[in-house]
Amino acid sequence: MSPYRLAGLFSLALLAASPAARATQVTFLDTPALVRESSAIVIGQIEGSSARWNENHTMIVTEVTVQVSQTLKGPASQRLTLRQIGGEVDGLRYSVEGSPSFTPGEEALLFVWRDGAGHLQVDGLAQGKFDITRDPATGERMVQRSLKGLAIRDAKTLRMVGPGASAPRIPLNSLVREIQAALGEAGR
Repeated sequence: MSPYRLAGLFSLALLAASPAARATQVTFLDTPALVRESSAIVIGQIEGSSARWNENHTMIVTEVTVQVSQTLKGPASQRLTLRQIGGEVDGLRYSVEGSPSFTPGEEALLFVWRDGAGHLQVDGLAQGKFDITRDPATGERMVQRSLKGLAIRDAKTLRMVGPGASAPRIPLNSLVREIQAALGEAGR
């Protein structure tokens, strides 16, 4: 067994023996707050993802490649690579509650920020990822968060849908208008 794998198994054993960890806590962000907190806001298609050990071999990270079709904030680029904590490597799985999930081929609107090491991450965990689908009747692009408990009712306040209520699809154009309005206010 490699020393890295042995160290990883030892770390997992220590985690299992330690007291229960606290749940992930995230501050609620409405559209203006997400706009302010994000260094980039893009619409794009998920190309793929790859999990690996970080540079120090102390945690698993997943890198997600996004082909950008539209930049609403930040420098324009054709491709972004997001990095988030968690993933599966060598049969070991590490996950962070509230993190967004990504599927190759899906389209999303993403609010992202750059951490101290320069890596791009989705802002507010899954709060900053809006899945884009098409209305089957009209073809209009619609958005909604897919993570349970984070579904929204409107594009400006991002108020959550109550328990048991169905999550409406929000027109992408409505959210884009709210983002542009918040960007305009930030420029004043």
